[in-house]
Amino acid sequence: MGRKEYSMYENIGDLLKLITSSGVRVKMMIGLIDGPKTSGQLRNEIGVSSSTVIHAARDLEREKLLAEMEDGYHLTSVGRVISSKLYDMIRTMTVLEKSKDFWLTHDVGGIPKEFLDRINELEDMEIVRSTPTDVIKALSYYIKLVRNVKNLEGVSPIMHPDFPKIIERLVDRGATVKLVLTKEIFEMGKKKHSHLFKELINKENFEVWIYEKPIRVAFTVTEEFLSLALFHIDGNFDSNNDLISKNKGAINWGRELFKYYQKQSHRVREGT
Repeated sequence: MGRKEYSMYENIGDLLKLITSSGVRVKMMIGLIDGPKTSGQLRNEIGVSSSTVIHAARDLEREKLLAEMEDGYHLTSVGRVISSKLYDMIRTMTVLEKSKDFWLTHDVGGIPKEFLDRINELEDMEIVRSTPTDVIKALSYYIKLVRNVKNLEGVSPIMHPDFPKIIERLVDRGATVKLVLTKEIFEMGKKKHSHLFKELINKENFEVWIYEKPIRVAFTVTEEFLSLALFHIDGNFDSNNDLISKNKGAINWGRELFKYYQKQSHRVREGT
């Protein structure tokens, strides 16, 4: 980023201020994303007077973001694009504000920019946190969730002692399991669980991929949920906090993030 990028603000600063300095204007633009609405509908939805809606509409009309027609107010093409981006930003800020302390103390460097740009898709995530009186709360909840899944995809730079047995049980009952591991974790698991590894690697429903670079995120995605864990800012992995979501958008986000890491990895074959 440099002077050229900063200068872009000078060109649109007044418009940006006009939109965001009024909650009514913001709500109107978001409210019209799905289609036209009358001033009465907007008045009832936003909870303001008709005159306030009309005044805000005139401001947006002057900037060619809104147009009044027989069936109500419509977003222009420009207004529709800006409204969509505005809505994404609000959703993103909502996600971060909901768990602000978590995001402030954790490293998001393992999440590629294109996925950080879509962090709003995690809006329904909840933090499952271990406590001094229940030190395995996060792990216990994870085991409960994963028990009956049919498909599991996971990326991990860490190896929990219970994880190999969890995977073994899933594979033995027919679930499809695909893992992307760092080379260090793969070698560690192969050494400590050599017999189990030899059994699993021959299974059609089990695949392991090696990612040669460091990984700064750990996550599991199934048909039912996404579980995401991050490193603390100080570089230590946080095994006490799990971000969990059963939302379809979050699950899709996790599946695509898995594919991102998988495409940059090489698969472990039998005899490796």
